[in-house]
Amino acid sequence: MDDLSAFNHFHDWYMDTIQVSKERETLTLGLYLQDQRASVSFVGMNRCVLENLGLQNIVYAIEIVEPGTSRFGKAQQIVAKAERWTDNQLGTVAYAFSTCGAELVVEVDSLEIESQAS
Repeated sequence: MDDLSAFNHFHDWYMDTIQVSKERETLTLGLYLQDQRASVSFVGMNRCVLENLGLQNIVYAIEIVEPGTSRFGKAQQIVAKAERWTDNQLGTVAYAFSTCGAELVVEVDSLEIESQAS
């Protein structure tokens, strides 16, 4: 998994695009903070739930939640609402917590972060 801490877990970044690629089974978030842009791709997605999408979506943190923690338990309850796209039983769960607007829970194989010049 790419290092979320290098981007301070995207704290206070704005989410402005969401793209789904069936070919790669990938959901990609486009994010910006002032003059910085980045994309976070959740690759090998099995299930996901996106809630509370609004006109302004500010990320509190994007984290990989660990089994046995209260955040993992909450994430499992949320993602249980979604249908599986594959038969894979994935153990990695990413959670995009919100300051304002959208929250995302997704089961994935891997995470890719790409920093983009603005």
